Amino acid sequence: METDKKGLAIIFHSGSYDRIYHGFSIVLVALALGREVRCFFTYWALEYLIKGKSVFQLNEEGQTHRKLLEAHMRKGHIQEISELLTQSKAMGAKFYVCTNSMGLLNISRDELVNEVDKSMGLTTFLAETGQDQILFI
Repeated sequence: METDKKGLAIIFHSGSYDRIYHGFSIVLVALALGREVRCFFTYWALEYLIKGKSVFQLNEEGQTHRKLLEAHMRKGHIQEISELLTQSKAMGAKFYVCTNSMGLLNISRDELVNEVDKSMGLTTFLAETGQDQILFI
């Protein structure tokens, strides 16, 4: 199977666990295929990068499947976001956080997990990702 080695840039906006989880599934597959991956966390997704904070939020659609998701988490079929973050970082993903969202949510750089590479605005992120494929989650 031939793959396009173009980079992948993912903008994580939603704070819903199921969306964050599947975003990380895409990150891990792209890394396994040899693509460069850069992730930008903004607004409600940013809360998943706060040290020591366990987040399990679901949007309205996700709420209808809450019991199913929780059951699979208890059985170990679904990983914690922190585990996916660690795996992605070990495989070479880069993680950036939105400075505007940090200000809005009153989050300082010191509160963020060590996996975060840099804080920046959206303009800088888009300039750095150049011709990468962009996904918005």
